[in-house]
Amino acid sequence: MKFLAILCFCIAVYLYFPPPQRKLSKDPPSEKQIEIAAEVRTAAIPEVLQALEIIRLGISSGMTISDALEYAQNHSPRAASQELEQALNQFRVGFPLSRGLEDLSIANPSWRSISDALITSLHSGSPITDQLADVEFVLQSSIDTEKLKRIKSVAVKSVLPLGLCFLPAFVLLAVIPIVAGLISGITQ
Repeated sequence: MKFLAILCFCIAVYLYFPPPQRKLSKDPPSEKQIEIAAEVRTAAIPEVLQALEIIRLGISSGMTISDALEYAQNHSPRAASQELEQALNQFRVGFPLSRGLEDLSIANPSWRSISDALITSLHSGSPITDQLADVEFVLQSSIDTEKLKRIKSVAVKSVLPLGLCFLPAFVLLAVIPIVAGLISGITQ
């Protein structure tokens, strides 16, 4: 019985924390591979959300949009910082900031709503803090929704150990003896 409990626990852990889908090599990655991976990686929604919080706080404290973006670029997670740096580099070269923000949203769709709000504010001069707070709420809601979906899928996956371990044991210990008793009663 302990074996079945341990087996069920192992299956539940495996289903809740699936192994990575890629092969792991024994050799550590080279410096070139690390640089390539850092360049290719786009910021995930939590990283974008963290950068958005920094941008919103910067703008609400009186910074201009470009200053808030530079501050966020210096204090954000690495992937988000690199994406903001690409947008700001275009601004530093002399292109409009809206062009850099548009390229940012094309490179990573997670930035789309933030870029749209910032571009609208740049062109119209309207206050942006409330719009950024709304975008932040929407992004946080999408993260929470993804977490809730994952939690709900665990409930479905946790039934698998029951089906694989306990139901066959129930069949062997309860159903088969009853059926055998009925068959022996019929043949007499």
